[in-house]
Amino acid sequence: MGAWSASAWSGRPRPSWRCWPCGGPGGAYLPLDPAYPDERLAFLIEDSAARLVVTDAGLASRLPGETVVLVAEDEAGPGDPRWYGDWDPVEPDDPAYVIYTSGSTGRPKGVLVEHGSLAGRVRWMRESYGIGPDDRVAQFASLSFDAHAEELYPALTAGAGVLLLPDGAASLPDVLRTPAGRQVTVLDLPTAYWHRLTEALGDVTWPEPLRLVILGGEQVHGAAVARWRERFGDRVRLVNTYGPTEATVIATAADLGAADTVGRPPIGRPIGGTTAHVLGPYGEPVPPGFPGELCLGGAGLARGYLGRPALTADRFVPDPFGPPGSRLYRTGDRARWRRDGTLEFLGRFDAQVKVRGFRVEPGEVEAVLLAQPGVRQAVVTADGERLAAYVVGPAEPDELRARLAAALPAHLVPTVWVSLPALPLTITGKVDVAALPAPEPGPAAEFVAPRTDAEVLVAEVWSELLGLETVGVHDDFFALGGHSLLATRVAALLRNAVETEVPIRTVFDHPTVAGLATAVERLVIEQLSALTDAEAAELLEVGE
Repeated sequence: MGAWSASAWSGRPRPSWRCWPCGGPGGAYLPLDPAYPDERLAFLIEDSAARLVVTDAGLASRLPGETVVLVAEDEAGPGDPRWYGDWDPVEPDDPAYVIYTSGSTGRPKGVLVEHGSLAGRVRWMRESYGIGPDDRVAQFASLSFDAHAEELYPALTAGAGVLLLPDGAASLPDVLRTPAGRQVTVLDLPTAYWHRLTEALGDVTWPEPLRLVILGGEQVHGAAVARWRERFGDRVRLVNTYGPTEATVIATAADLGAADTVGRPPIGRPIGGTTAHVLGPYGEPVPPGFPGELCLGGAGLARGYLGRPALTADRFVPDPFGPPGSRLYRTGDRARWRRDGTLEFLGRFDAQVKVRGFRVEPGEVEAVLLAQPGVRQAVVTADGERLAAYVVGPAEPDELRARLAAALPAHLVPTVWVSLPALPLTITGKVDVAALPAPEPGPAAEFVAPRTDAEVLVAEVWSELLGLETVGVHDDFFALGGHSLLATRVAALLRNAVETEVPIRTVFDHPTVAGLATAVERLVIEQLSALTDAEAAELLEVGE
């Protein structure tokens, strides 16, 4: 797949896989996404103290020079400097993996999860979801997010098949139309992505054997559940899950049914030995119906943050409700108990936001922005499904966007930018986020009206989906506020309009109206060229 996997250990004389700074036997892997910029990859390798990276030959040159690289096609053995001997037996408290999440201080933090926590989660998922040898699971999540563990490991331990998406998550609708895609039985999707799919269920070729859809990442909308149930009823099981990376993928789950088509569907009850408490400002339990901070305990908690003991001690605290030595993880999420014993998610206590299912700490993006020349002040916030940046200073948005893209993953780069003479402040001198003007994406180039039928079609589709009155032929879809979820809808609408297969990848490869229109025309011509004379005559009769 072209992904990297990094292992870290504290070197010892005897050949034994180890993980630094954990100090225990076993090996922890750190997934590295080749889509990340080189600066980000170098930080992850250095911060995790990884010393060995397994990758493809074509990607090795992008790694820091001092990194030991094992190319996947190589065969390393005794005498090779990359050979570290046989594996020691793995214990439950050995490290399993490290996943980095956005950090409020501007520095990403690595969450260290142990083998016992991962094994417990996999066991629960396999049993609760009923994963068996006949299942085919689509691997939607990037390996750099912990959701990959929910897709891969339950399937592999149950003997089920895993369908990899060759062009990433955005290509899922394209893959579902292939013979392999039509065999998928289980989908694990970010809630924001699923919301978009429910807006046009007829645009997706849903596999006939599909029996389970798992959601997670943000609040489910009751209206989306209603649309889904109108199409599938009870034939496809719909499970809503909740869980931060610090609690090993998920911590609560709820089956969604007819009662969840209105209001706020719940995030369910604790799963697999997990405990959940809704606590007040002094750590006291609050009654059902009252909001408080959701704190998680029991099985599944991560060991903590790699190399950051102070932050670990702040977020992982002693559990006064559990046995001696047990801990609670303070999620920072607001929740309340319903009278039926389920949990309802109410948002965040801090500035952390969710954008298209991604966990974003605005402070991390702001720290990179403030380090750029020409930026005096900066505030980053969520505007619906867009990440918005407000900047004070002479720096140009296009220049800042390029610099952030070279330092941060794509989901942390703002898609809309607003230049201000000064940030609005409250009477206490803090930034008044509520007073920030609504960001309005503007044209990325001098306006040129659509000139051909294909350009008119593409511009109309963009106008509808982006909520814009006019779109020029040189405007860039992503600069106007588009993203991967909307790209799926663009491809579907164009496909229906021209009755020709338009892969989602086409939208990414040709992000301007002119470029996409030309690509669509080419696809139509290719389809017509492949027709026999009889098929062409039949098509002309239908057109007439």
